Amino acid sequence: MTLLCSHYFQFWSTHFRRSDSTKENHIIALKRFEAFLKREGFEGEINFDQFHASRNYPGRYLPIQRQVIDRFVMGLKHNEQMTDRLIAETITALRRFFELLHDMDLIEHNPMIGYPRPKFESPIQNTALSKEECYALLRAALLRSPFYRQEFLFIWFMLITGLRISEVRFLRRKRLNLETRIVHVFEATKTAQRPVAIPEDLTAELERYVQHAEYLKYANQGDEYLFHQQGKIMTVGKVKQILSELSHDAGITRHIRPHDLRRTAAYLMQTGGMDIVEIQNQLRHKNLGTTLRYVPPLANLAKILEDT
Repeated sequence: MTLLCSHYFQFWSTHFRRSDSTKENHIIALKRFEAFLKREGFEGEINFDQFHASRNYPGRYLPIQRQVIDRFVMGLKHNEQMTDRLIAETITALRRFFELLHDMDLIEHNPMIGYPRPKFESPIQNTALSKEECYALLRAALLRSPFYRQEFLFIWFMLITGLRISEVRFLRRKRLNLETRIVHVFEATKTAQRPVAIPEDLTAELERYVQHAEYLKYANQGDEYLFHQQGKIMTVGKVKQILSELSHDAGITRHIRPHDLRRTAAYLMQTGGMDIVEIQNQLRHKNLGTTLRYVPPLANLAKILEDT
């Protein structure tokens, strides 16, 4: 019996709509489950709807039960001594696998419904840009469009405000108050909905930008997107394309993701001398612990060491 040769896996592999790297990680998890089933002695062609032989009624079979998943997870934890992070990733892969099969009526019973994942603190990789990389990226954007400067302003705006890419993409012009130099973020999904301050030089550049003829072609009494693409919302794919092309022009070899700009904003705030609580307020994190995962409190740590 081989799970990866079953019609279940073939269907999942054809219809799985995630990145190649995510798919590969899920296949690794499914191989773990396959190895477990073999160790448990399951034989023959896989049929998740007729997985267990009924003890009370010979010739009848039951669908795969949650107890099978429990034994699999317990084995990962105790026999293979797998970390909670890897166990959680494996459970997520099985959840998506069985969920797709159930949604497409390939199985009658989903043993993973509501299955809990172990809690763990996921470390955030430090992918912030250096100051030199920031300058290079901004110079490349300015050279590419020295008059309209939308890409230049978009990058600068993200580096200063620390907003999420979704918040910047959905930001309406009317949420930007140039007189008070405040951005009102109402479309926030993962952070508190609070105002964000912007400096005077960025405000001046924004004022010039919203008065540019190219911008005014698609103005809609302030209800238009601030960084619109001919009146339409800037897609995530477009943002990734801009970062890729500007990185190439700037001579930056590493891959820059949109969220790296938010991490860079936190890094720039820290190196600029801002207190960790001030950074938390600017990033609009509900919990200080989240902010500490973006930037370690280096200044506070140094002070503590001096006092001891």
